[in-house]
Amino acid sequence: MAALSIQYFGPNGEPIPDRQELVFWNDQTGERDAYGIAIATACKTPEAGDIFSARYLRAMAQTLYTQLVDLKRRRAKELSQVETIENVTLTSERLNRIQQCISTLDRLLDGLDRKIVKDTLKKLNTWKGIKSVQKLLRDYTDGTKAQLEISAFVTELVKDTDEKNLILNDGVKPTRPSVNLLAILLRA
Repeated sequence: MAALSIQYFGPNGEPIPDRQELVFWNDQTGERDAYGIAIATACKTPEAGDIFSARYLRAMAQTLYTQLVDLKRRRAKELSQVETIENVTLTSERLNRIQQCISTLDRLLDGLDRKIVKDTLKKLNTWKGIKSVQKLLRDYTDGTKAQLEISAFVTELVKDTDEKNLILNDGVKPTRPSVNLLAILLRA
């Protein structure tokens, strides 16, 4: 049984405090995050004798190390998975074309203000790596929506972005996990 601390770091090595996890892992039952079972197992485990086989301890330590490395690989792979269908630079160019189009507008329609439009563009920029946003950007640069009058273009863009339910994320995106072993209980 082990207690693990998993921390995530941003691209500049800065820690991301809201992404830290404390994981209790019970290898006997195969459960992850099983606090009650982990504590019960620890309390029921009798004290070990004074003599352990060094081969047994090395084998247990190697197994634990292999499983921890595998856990770290899976967590790092989850961070690096981005659901893209096209080149990110092409998507950025599409977004820049939309921004240039919006900047030519003198005033916004009723119900829209600069903050709403700015937040919409921030959302699109933050989530430009996912398929649905890339399709939306493609439609507004090369598709049917690109032919709209500028005021209708901006209104439709804000409405379509809101329908995607994208969250405005100004936080740091985690790029690297760190797994620390806080405590371990070996059962002989």
